[in-house]
Parts: sequence; structure tokens; C-alpha cells
Amino acid sequence: MSDRQQEFPFSPELCSSLPAFCGKRHGSWLAGFLVFSVILLCVAYLPSNLTVLSGAVEALPLGLVYLPDYAVQTIGRMLLGLGLSLVSALLCVALIFRSRWAAKCLLPLLDVGQAFPVLAIPLLVLPFVQSHMPTQAVGAEVVVIMTIWCSQFWGMVQVLCQRFYGVPAELEDVVCCFGLTSWQKFWQLEVPFAIPALVRKTMLSMGGSWFAALYAESVVLDGHNWLFAGIGSYIRQAACERNVGALLAALACMLVIIVVFDQILFRPLSAWAVRFQPGKVGEPHLAEPWFLKLLRRTHLFRLCVLFCVNAARRFSRLPIGARYVQEHTVDGNTQWGGWLVAALAVVVALFAAVTAWPLLYAACGLPVLFSVILCGGITGLRVFVMVGLVSLIWIPLGVWLGLKSPYAGRMQRLIQYCTVFPANLLFPLWAAGLVACPFVPTFWQSPLIVLGAQWYIALGVLAGASAYPSDLLEAARNLNVTGSLWWRKVLLPGILPYYLAGLVAATSSAWNAAIAVEWLQWGQTTLSVHGLGSFMAMAAARGDVSAVALGAVVMCLFMMALNAFLWRPLSDYVSRRLKLN
Repeated sequence: MSDRQQEFPFSPELCSSLPAFCGKRHGSWLAGFLVFSVILLCVAYLPSNLTVLSGAVEALPLGLVYLPDYAVQTIGRMLLGLGLSLVSALLCVALIFRSRWAAKCLLPLLDVGQAFPVLAIPLLVLPFVQSHMPTQAVGAEVVVIMTIWCSQFWGMVQVLCQRFYGVPAELEDVVCCFGLTSWQKFWQLEVPFAIPALVRKTMLSMGGSWFAALYAESVVLDGHNWLFAGIGSYIRQAACERNVGALLAALACMLVIIVVFDQILFRPLSAWAVRFQPGKVGEPHLAEPWFLKLLRRTHLFRLCVLFCVNAARRFSRLPIGARYVQEHTVDGNTQWGGWLVAALAVVVALFAAVTAWPLLYAACGLPVLFSVILCGGITGLRVFVMVGLVSLIWIPLGVWLGLKSPYAGRMQRLIQYCTVFPANLLFPLWAAGLVACPFVPTFWQSPLIVLGAQWYIALGVLAGASAYPSDLLEAARNLNVTGSLWWRKVLLPGILPYYLAGLVAATSSAWNAAIAVEWLQWGQTTLSVHGLGSFMAMAAARGDVSAVALGAVVMCLFMMALNAFLWRPLSDYVSRRLKLN
């Protein structure tokens, strides 16, 4: 890896939302279709009269003095959601790699879970939580924390599985020579090996997590009897009252929160994670962040760190499990068992699909089902058009910046901050502009779909251009390769793996954002464009949870189809033909 590439915490395997390991070893599209069919059957049995309680919403005070309290509550939910995501991801991956049957059950769930729209979680979970929680405030907290958990959990599991599969064979030989147990191997080899990639993936996913948290808070406030304090609720209330000053205050507060998270949490974590990066022995360490230096000068902090390190060391050395032994043979009975499980999966999937269709037809009717599918196609077309337009902008700009090393580092840091920033903070201001200009067509809501997703494409192109080998560029310059030939034969094949990773992440983010983009509200005015997101938002406004679930399942089906028939074949082709070694 070149020095220029080390500056960019971006790689195709970290930003892609495709679980590449699933289709090669344990999972398959058939297993994913099985899980999807079972979910469809559950939606079909969902009663159509299951609605949330409605009532007048108590107005949140919009004074600036209340904003710090709202920010603290949102930060607390975010930290709790991140902690739960990390713990559950480690537990899930441990089950996947220690039990063959657990892998067969959990990896299909990973395929479906990554394709399921995160913003639909609060709309679906809210009625059940409201009826089973002791107080409404506890239910609200559970809804937001669960949404944050869903926004991080699938990506963490994906990265951990990819890194665990990528553990070098010589390190596994060392584990066998020292006689470590499976518990010790997990904590002393596999988890440390995955720490750098896990930190980078979490940093890149923070924008989606903030987006989901603010949206969940606003959904909980809108149309319900809950007084739920948070930045998302604050923004929703400001949009209902057309208070531009409050929106700008929330925008400034969110910028401060992002800077604080970067300086106090992620920069120290990045400097600490470098220690676990393979091939870093003997290389100069990165400059330590100021906050980490300040903490190391504190005697109490050093004592706490030593205590935690000793506790973690003893915890990782517990002699739990049998000695690790590398498996080099494949049992024939296991292969026959795999065929039996596949046949059983086909039977269950067909039974679920055949059973669900009459129920869905009776509950919704054929016109509604076709309308939902048509809305999904319209939203998909809108997403691909916007992503294509953004690509036309960022490919030449990212290549120019990536090949100009003095500007590349600064631009990369700026784009990283933009990636973390939740784009839905700007949606009310955009809606205010559209309401103020009634002659503007409604399709001008469409650019909001890629307002936050575009940064994944920018990071991908910028990282690909910065990682491009300088000797190949020099060879092309000596051979006088210029113009369109230089783009087609030299540069585009080199940056395509990075661009494809960013494109997949951007498309997935845009699909999720469609739920919030296609239905905007400013005061008493509602702005909507035809699509699957507006269908789900209107159903949520009516309290029709079954229609929301149907729209979420259709969106999940669209994203699974894209993963199976477009992104995964393209990813395999690029890894085979266009990889620079």
C-alpha cells in the first residue's frame, strides 16, 4: 500500500453494503429469499386495524436554552445504540464462526437485514412498543435506540465477517502452535485483526446513524401523545412552526456535536486502532490527537486504562472452549445436509409465498399491490437518475483532486465531515424554499435523495484516484495517452473498484432516504412526490401500519434484487478483471 493510499480510510470492502462473504461460503440468495418469504407471510397476517394511538402533540419549547438538553439526550441515545450494536455484532459473529448451523441461520438474516429500510423501523415498531411498554417515554427510547442499532449492526457484522475470513493463514498456524482455545483465538487474534476496519466502518456509517436517530425522534413526536425531547423532535417542531431561526440553531448544534464526536471519540479511536493494523511494525506512528495526549497526562486516566487493559487481558485468556484446530477437509455428509437444507428452504419459501398471496390480495387488493410495486419502480428510477447525475459531477472532480496530492488530503477530510453530517437537517430548509417558490416543479425534491449519499461516491472516487499507482500514470504520460483514451484505458479501470463500492453505499443510502425525502412538511403545507417513500409516509400519517409494512417489504425486495442481480455480479467482475495488484 502506498503512502498516498494510507491517508484515506476508505476501501471497497468497507464501504460496500454487499455481504460478499455470504454468497461464497455460507449464505445464498435462496436462503435470503426464504427469510424474505417468512417476513412477507408475517406482513400478510398483520391485522389491518393495527394503528397507533393518536392525539394532540404537546408543543416542545423552541428556546435556545432548551437545545443543549435536547442535544445531550440525543447523544446519550446514540452512544447507547452504538454500544449495543458493537456487543450484539460481536456475539453474532462469534456464533457464525463457531457454529455451522448458526451461520446457515444468521447469514440469510444478514442479507435481508441489510436490504430492509432502516427508516421504516420506527414506523413499524412504534405500535407494538407503545402497547407493551410500561410508560410511553420508555417506548419512545426503545424505538430510537432500536433504529440506531439497525443502522450500525448490519455493517459491523459485515466488516467483522470479512476481516475474520481474511485472517492470514500464518497467524492461524501460530494460534495452533500456541494451543489457544477458540475463545482465546477470538479475542486475541480475530477481534484485534478486525479493529481498524471496524473503526473506519463505524466512522463512515455515523452519517446514516444520525439520520436515522433524528428521523426516529421526529416520527415519535409527530401525531402521537408523547413529549419526546431530542434534536429530531426540535427540528420537527421548528418546521411545523416555520421557525427558521430554530432550524439554524439546530444546524449549528449538530455541527458542534459532530466535531466533538470526531475530536473526543473517533480520532483517539483511529490512533489506537493503528496499532492493530497489519504491516505497521517499524513504521512511524500517526500524530496523536490532542485529546488523547491530554488524557495520557492525567494520572486517574492512566490508572483506569491499566485496570481496563488488565481486565481485558484476563478476560481474553480465559481457557474457554476446545483447542483450535484448522479444518482442511470437507465432510460428505455435510454436503448432503446442505442439499437437504436447500430443498427444505425451497419448500418453506414456496409455502410462505403461496400462503401470503391470498391474504395480501384480500387485505389490499390487486390494484394496491400493483400500485406499491409501481411506486417502488418510480423511486428506484429516481434514485438511479440522481446517483448517475452525482457521478457525472464527482468522477472528474474526484480524479482531479485525487491526483493533486496537496488538495487531496484537505478535500478528503472535508468530505468525511460531510459524510457524518445528517442530511435530513437540511430538508425543512429545502421545503421552505420550495413553498416560497410555488412555480418550482415538485420533482426538485428529488436531489434531496442524494444530498447525503453523494459523499460515498466522492470518497470512493477520491480514494481510487489517490491510490492509483504513480508508475502507471507515468507510463501513460510517456506513451502520450491522452483524452478519452486515457480515461477509458488508464484511469477508469483503476478507480472502478473504489467507485463501485461508493456507488453501492450511495444507492443503499438513497433508497433509505426516500422515505423522508418524498414526503416533506413545512408548517401546514405538505410536499410529496409519487414514489414508495411517499406511500409509506402517507400510510404512517394515517396510522395504517399494515400498509407501511407492505411498502417496507417491497423496498426490501427491490434492494435484495439489486444486490443479487446487479451489484454482486458487478463486484465479482471488477474483482476478477479490474483489480490493480
